[in-house]
Formats: sequence, C-alpha cells, structure tokens
Amino acid sequence: MRILHCIDSLDYGGAETLLMSYIPLLTEHEHVVVTLRGPNVFPKTNYEYIQLNSSPVKGFFHLVYTLKKIIREKNIDTIHSHSYWSNLISRLAAPRNKKLVNHYHFADYDTGKHKFSVKRMIWMDRMIPHKNLVRIGVSAYVGSILQQTFPGARIKVIPNFINCIPASKTIKRRKDATIKIVAVGNCNSEKNYDFLIKVFKSLGDQPVHIDIFGGGEKLNDYRKEVEKLGIQNMKFCGVEPGVRQKLPEYDLFLSASVSETFGIAILEAICAKLPLMLSDIPAFHEIAPGSCRFFNPHDKNDLIEKIRDVVKEHDTNYDQDYDAVIQQYSKDTFLFALRNLYKN
Repeated sequence: MRILHCIDSLDYGGAETLLMSYIPLLTEHEHVVVTLRGPNVFPKTNYEYIQLNSSPVKGFFHLVYTLKKIIREKNIDTIHSHSYWSNLISRLAAPRNKKLVNHYHFADYDTGKHKFSVKRMIWMDRMIPHKNLVRIGVSAYVGSILQQTFPGARIKVIPNFINCIPASKTIKRRKDATIKIVAVGNCNSEKNYDFLIKVFKSLGDQPVHIDIFGGGEKLNDYRKEVEKLGIQNMKFCGVEPGVRQKLPEYDLFLSASVSETFGIAILEAICAKLPLMLSDIPAFHEIAPGSCRFFNPHDKNDLIEKIRDVVKEHDTNYDQDYDAVIQQYSKDTFLFALRNLYKN
C-alpha cells in the first residue's frame, strides 16, 4: 500500500513526533510525507519527502491542487493527515474512492469553543466532507470532543504511543542535594511557562532547579524575563537533541500545561522512571500512573506547596505501575490499531 502522510510542518511537536515514530515501523507500506511548509527537523528514514512551502491560508486552493496532483502521480492508496489545515486540504484533494484518515492532535474544539476563531474552525471542518473520512482522536479525551463536535461521524480513538526501553532508575537522591526538575515542550501559551516563572521566582529559597527544553517564538522572551527577574533556579534550554536520553539524569518531571490532548513527553518521563507532577487537566489524568501528583495550573501557591512537600519528604521515587502504563501505550498496541484502520 502507498500511503501519503500530510502535516503542516515537521518542526518539534507531539503530532510531528508521532508521525515520525510510526512511519519507520510500518515497513510493509511505501510512504510519501508531504508538509505544507518547513522546517523538517527529523532524520530521513523510509519515506519520500515533499515540502510544498506555501501558506495554508493564502495558498489554500493552490495546496489543494498540488496535493491532488501528488496523490495522482504517486498512485496513492490512502491519505493520512495530522493537523488542522492539512486535514481540510487533504479532504478536498483526496479522490472520493480513496481512504482518508484525519488525525486530531488538538483540543481547541473544547478549550476554545467560545472563541470566534475556533467557531470558524469548527464550521469549516463540518462544511468540508469526504465520503471515506475517518477521524482519529489521540486520546479518549479528544475522542469525546470529536463525538460532541461531529455527531454521527466515523470516529476512532487510537492513543499515542511510546517506543520505550525503560530506564533502570536505582539512584537515590541525597537528602542534601538540589532536586533537579525537568519540563519538556515548546514555548507556547498552552505550556503555561509564565506561570512557572512566577512559581520558581517564589522558590528561590528552596533546593530545586528546573530545566525547560523546547523551542518556539516565545523562547527568547522567557529567557529575558528570567534574567530580568534574577531567577537562578530556572533555565530555558531551547531545543537540544536527545532530550529523552537526558531525562534519567533528573529527579522529577513537571508539566503545568493548561491544555493538552495527550502527553508524549509524560510517557517519555515514565519511560525514564521519573516521578510526575502534572497540571490537573483531563488528558493528563487519562495517562498518568496512580503515584502522580496533580496541581491546579492556575494557582501558583498550590504548585509551590507541592514542590516544597517534595523537598521535605525527599520523595522522588517512581511507582511500580509505570510498567502498566508503558504497556498500555506501547508501539504494538498503536500499530495493531493503525494497521487495522488502513486494512479495513
């Protein structure tokens, strides 16, 4: 089978990581990857890559025409898209007799449904049909959003996965040592890093330090804010290769996101056997093990108190139920569901 995978870009992010994780595993198929624009930060594997370099808004109909031409010339059997504009463009470009899969990696239809811009997104999504369309939610939470937004539509939930070799976490933190905390995610508003800056400014008297890995347009703004406030226990590290391999060096994984659809970075932390401290949002409750500590991502005192508790208790040990989580979100579970979808 020849499968065309379409995504807005291949910059660092959850949707991009998922796509570039499963393509190398589907060796029985031929793959063509099309991005609407750059960059592509992932290594080339078993796929042909085409970058269109056009704005999905201004060049919408040009992209539809170009993608339609690629589907015809490459003799594509199945089209699988992974982001909002790619979903719409692929729907108009895909012939009616082709199988079409639209993957949903965002929660805007729930968290932003009161905004005019999101209402317009939903309207466009409803108004562009396709005879053979299947919508995929990356979690049960996203699946429920799709059910509410598109009643009667063909919807499947295929949770994201982690291709994981669990770390051997046997080192105990010394009671007098600084707790090394790590956060992973691009510098956008959903990650709530403004909130974390306030929290770690207030924790200046505690033996804690956080490294935040991820790029994005706000990275330099955050770095300047940390420098201006004189915060010594926080570092915005930017984009660094091999972040997953660095995770076992830390004592605690922290995410203060106010909106997520899944949490690939959390699974990576579980694979590294790090204790978790996560914001109290639906997507995180869905995947987190029982030992996870949750906090209100809008109440800085709640998080400050929970970090102080960790310092007092010297408790940075992971729980044994991590193995069950890794199994539940394994590559085998994901690939079985995806192969069945392509086949049927």
